[in-house]
Amino acid sequence: MRRNSSSRASTMAVAGLLVVLGACSGGGDPQSLGPVPTAPSTTVEPTTTTTVPAATTTTARGATTTRPPVTSAPVSTVKPVVVDGVPQVTASPGRAAVGARVRIEGTGFTDEMWQARGATLWLAEKAGCLYAEARHTVTVSAAGRLSGELTVPSSGNCRMSDAGERPVTSGAYRIVFACTACAIGELVVTTTAGPCPNVEFAPNSDNLAVEIRATGAGCVEAEALVRKVGTQVRSVGGPARVEADGWLCVRTGQSDQGLPSSEFECVNGSRKVTFRRF
Repeated sequence: MRRNSSSRASTMAVAGLLVVLGACSGGGDPQSLGPVPTAPSTTVEPTTTTTVPAATTTTARGATTTRPPVTSAPVSTVKPVVVDGVPQVTASPGRAAVGARVRIEGTGFTDEMWQARGATLWLAEKAGCLYAEARHTVTVSAAGRLSGELTVPSSGNCRMSDAGERPVTSGAYRIVFACTACAIGELVVTTTAGPCPNVEFAPNSDNLAVEIRATGAGCVEAEALVRKVGTQVRSVGGPARVEADGWLCVRTGQSDQGLPSSEFECVNGSRKVTFRRF
């Protein structure tokens, strides 16, 4: 009895195992469980930096940014003009009347002598002895560039002479800077301004002053002077000498041909105004 019970138990255990295996296999045909699923993959778009000549292009996640090239300013060097070992300037304008402002510029002034503060500037006659000191705003940079303005002076003195002050007259002058032998350029002085406009003392008449010319003064100043003294003098007769605002006016000539007229010369220091009075 014990043997039979043991055999049956073993047989039943085997049969149960076969039933379980059959259920897992879905019947008589075995089925594959398939591939083991993996975690979803993540794709990151690559970031690329490309450097091209004179510009930089950066691409990141589809966006493109282009940086403009960096351009350095061109370096310009002006070669100095040198005459007899002295650097020269250019005057603008090259012709100017007394009292006018002239700009001068030049390079090559690297010696310490040129860069001294408060250096004097003169206009010196090319065909004479006159040295006329001029007001100026000229400066010299550390690199040797000279620039600034000068005002054409009205008078000066002759060097090595006791002749005293005399007016600047028309003609060619050297621009002298820092030392009396240092000519850095040239300027033509035209001292006579005019003829200035006529001055009428009565409308639509011959009562007027013409041929007004000024030396060391402008036409505005000359016109104001002629209006003041013109009422005191006449074409003929009248006073031969008149003073006004520091000016001394003297009759220098008289003509009776055609319309009578007299010529007058007015002087105030180195300044002069001439006119013909009808």
